[in-house]
Amino acid sequence: MPYVPILAADDPISHVVDHQLLGWYVSNTTVMLFLSALITFLLMRYAAARIMTGKGGSLDDYRAKGVVANLIEAICLFLRNDVFKPVLGDQTDKFAPILWTLFWFILICNMMGLVPLLDLTATIGKVIGVPIGYGGHGIGGTATQSIYVTVTLAVIAFLYWNVIAIRKDWRAYLKHMTGGAPVYVWWIMIPVEIIGMLVKPAALAIRLFANMTGGHILLAVVLGFVGQVIVGMGTVGFAFAIIPLVGAVAIYLLEVLVGTIQAYIFTFLTCLFLGQLVVHEHDEHAEHEHDREEEALGVVASPLPVPGGTGSMR
Repeated sequence: MPYVPILAADDPISHVVDHQLLGWYVSNTTVMLFLSALITFLLMRYAAARIMTGKGGSLDDYRAKGVVANLIEAICLFLRNDVFKPVLGDQTDKFAPILWTLFWFILICNMMGLVPLLDLTATIGKVIGVPIGYGGHGIGGTATQSIYVTVTLAVIAFLYWNVIAIRKDWRAYLKHMTGGAPVYVWWIMIPVEIIGMLVKPAALAIRLFANMTGGHILLAVVLGFVGQVIVGMGTVGFAFAIIPLVGAVAIYLLEVLVGTIQAYIFTFLTCLFLGQLVVHEHDEHAEHEHDREEEALGVVASPLPVPGGTGSMR
C-alpha cells in the first residue's frame, strides 16, 4: 500500500515507528536528534548573546533583547531560583548549566515532534516523484518517542549524579547505600538501595517515552478520522470532518503542554536525585538540614520567622 499523508492514514502507528534511512546507524530518530541539537545550540547562542548585551531593568533593554531572549531568560531564571536552588542550595550555579541544557534539549526534541516534517517531506517526495525517507514515508518524527533515546538520556543523567557524588565523597556515597541502618540489616538495605538506584533512571526513561508515544498515536488517530469521514460520507463529510479536526487541534495544544511538562519533570527529577546524593547526604551541616526539615513539618517550632512561610529554603 503506498504511503499517504496523515489525514488519510489507515495506520497511525506508522507515524511513531522509527525507520532506517542509511543502514542501522542513521534513522529518522538520528536525524531529529541532530536537528534538535543544532536548534538548541543556535537558539541558546542567540539568546545568550542578546541577554549579555542588556543592562537590565529598563523597558528599552527588554525590547532590545527581543521576545525570544526574554522568554528563555525568564524560564532559565525560574528553573534556577524556584526549582534548582531549593534542592541544590549554594551549589546551584555549579549544576544549573547541565540541568538547563537537559531541559532545553528535551523540550526542543518534544516540540520538533509536533512539526509535521514526516508528512511534509513525504508529500514533497510524491510531488517531485522522488521518494524521501524509508519507502517514501518521509523524514521526521519525535526523537523522544524512541525508547532508545529516552533510555540514553536517563543513563546519562544516572551516570552524572552518581559520578559527581562519588567524586565528591565516595565514603559518604557508600554510607548512603546502607540508609543509616545498623550493620545487621545491611543485607536488606543494600539490595533495596541498589534497586532504588536502578528504578530512578528507568522511571525517567519510561515516563518520557510513554507520554510522547501515546500522545502522538492519539493525535494521528483523531486526524485519521478526518479522512475517513470525508471518504465515507462524500461531499457532506467535509462539514462533519470539522468535528474531529477541532478535536485534533485541541489534542495538539495539549501535546504542547505535555511536551513542556515532561521536559520539566525529567529535569526536576534529575535535579532532585542529584541533590539527594550531592547536597543533602554529603552536606557537612546535615544535622542543621535535618532540623530545618523538622521545622518545615511542624515538629520543631522555629525561633525565628521564616520568609515566605515555613518550609521555604534559601
